[in-house]
Amino acid sequence: MVEFDQDLPDTPLSIRIKLAHAYFQRLADQHGIDILHVKGYAFGSDTYDVHRNSTDVDLLVRPSQVQQFKQLLIASGWKVIAHFNSGSIFEHASTLYHPCWGLTDVHRFFPGLDDRSPQYAFDQLWEQRRYKSIANFECAVPSLDDSLLLVVVHGARSTADTNPDIEHLKKVLSQDDWERLRTRAHQLRAEVAFDTALGRLEDHRGHPDYLIWKAVSQNVPIYTQWWARFRRARGPRAKLLLLWQIVTVNEDHLAMTLGHEPTHSEKRRVFFRRFEKLKAAQIFRRKI
Repeated sequence: MVEFDQDLPDTPLSIRIKLAHAYFQRLADQHGIDILHVKGYAFGSDTYDVHRNSTDVDLLVRPSQVQQFKQLLIASGWKVIAHFNSGSIFEHASTLYHPCWGLTDVHRFFPGLDDRSPQYAFDQLWEQRRYKSIANFECAVPSLDDSLLLVVVHGARSTADTNPDIEHLKKVLSQDDWERLRTRAHQLRAEVAFDTALGRLEDHRGHPDYLIWKAVSQNVPIYTQWWARFRRARGPRAKLLLLWQIVTVNEDHLAMTLGHEPTHSEKRRVFFRRFEKLKAAQIFRRKI
């Protein structure tokens, strides 16, 4: 991993992250951009266990304003270290780094909520937003129910046997609370991710998004991930772009893993290694 903290000031991490929330809100306010602070210290102990910590800032930006916001950050000294199309299997967030503020993920949508209509999902969250004081600055965050829902939906993107955040909610939420969250998940078209997080993905076996959620919630072969992404890509252009991504190296991810810009030999080695894994997975599949 890249040791980003090596250039950062000595300010305690939790303090720096909270100050960064205030910084982002002020920047957004100055330019009329709508942002919602999600996860981490933006949610806090009314959503997470009281001992939970955070290492970065996650921002959900109004889709029509995402590029404008990113350009503002770049002009303010932020460096893009992962683009949308290289950040994750969902291509939902871009990671930026600043030598004073650290890391932030700028989301153009939140996986699990209806990403076929990200503007609709954002409008729904924005309509019920609340404001929380972070570093003595009023920051826009989702409503409490929406915050709880996002924690559950986010937990669907984990292959671990248990998720501490969801286990915490199972302890503190009542049956009525869970029913209310399920109703909200329906409103936000997030039922598949919601049920995936709770171990009920098979209830949606015929759903178009079934395979993509299987790919991110279970340990599946690499070719299953590729096929899930290909099925999910909408339109010929998106499918061709995905095929290009499959046969090329994710240089953003490789740079973060190595801690430096990858050399040609390092990229070549990673390129051929992925096909070795694919061959091994196919051999294993034939054996079973």
